[in-house]
Amino acid sequence: MSCFKIFFIFTKILFIISLTKAFAKEPKEVIVAKVNNYIITAQDVLDATNSLPKKIREKPLSKIYPKIVNELINQHLITKQAYKENLDKQKIIVELVKKNKEQLMAKYWLNNFLSNQTKEENIRAFYNKYLQNFKTFKEYNASHILVKEEIDALKIIKKINLKSEFSEFAKKYSIGPSKKNGGNLGWFKPGQMVLEFEKATFKLKKGMITKKPVKTQFGYHIIMLNDIRDSQPKSFNDIRQKIIDRIKQNSLTNLEKEIRKNQYISILEFTK
Repeated sequence: MSCFKIFFIFTKILFIISLTKAFAKEPKEVIVAKVNNYIITAQDVLDATNSLPKKIREKPLSKIYPKIVNELINQHLITKQAYKENLDKQKIIVELVKKNKEQLMAKYWLNNFLSNQTKEENIRAFYNKYLQNFKTFKEYNASHILVKEEIDALKIIKKINLKSEFSEFAKKYSIGPSKKNGGNLGWFKPGQMVLEFEKATFKLKKGMITKKPVKTQFGYHIIMLNDIRDSQPKSFNDIRQKIIDRIKQNSLTNLEKEIRKNQYISILEFTK
């Protein structure tokens, strides 16, 4: 096969994949090679690519495409040879095929099961339940300057005359990762920060700075409370994927309980 033809087929695959289903063929409908009457499709190429080691998979498809197609051709011809020698009738092969068939069936059934569980109406119903059960709580937005020694924290507290200076002091003196943001930690709720930090923060009023350093396992903090607000429910789009993951997790837990009912299961203990 010429380089031009390989490039043409590769471009065709990318073109088909990039278009929406409404306007393009499915990869399984695109023929990329033939061996007598045996057909190799773009989907076969994609499946083979996905089974490659990550290091190879990360290479441009244009570089590995010819090797994949030729490997699929060789695989088919070797399989034909195996059939000629009646390898498919050997006991070990029959057992392996049975196991692989069972694994494929289980995987396919489970994928269908989870797809049904995560239909759009189920995701929406989960979100609506989340809205109904949502209870508001206080959220805090604070900035801090973190240093190793208490004496350094005391010196900084004395130097800060204006709230507007806090960000510059954080960028200059803080050893915490938030220094690049001027010490801003963003919004957080109770239970997200270490206890000593939270206690000191929750005592502050909006715009106030701690008068004494706050000691935690990380060092000494100078804290400024930027704002307080009542929490709001997350938008549907923000937590859609989390809802899907939760539905899947719950469905799998319930499924395991259901399919194991009235089953006699014996597991041998592991011994070294």
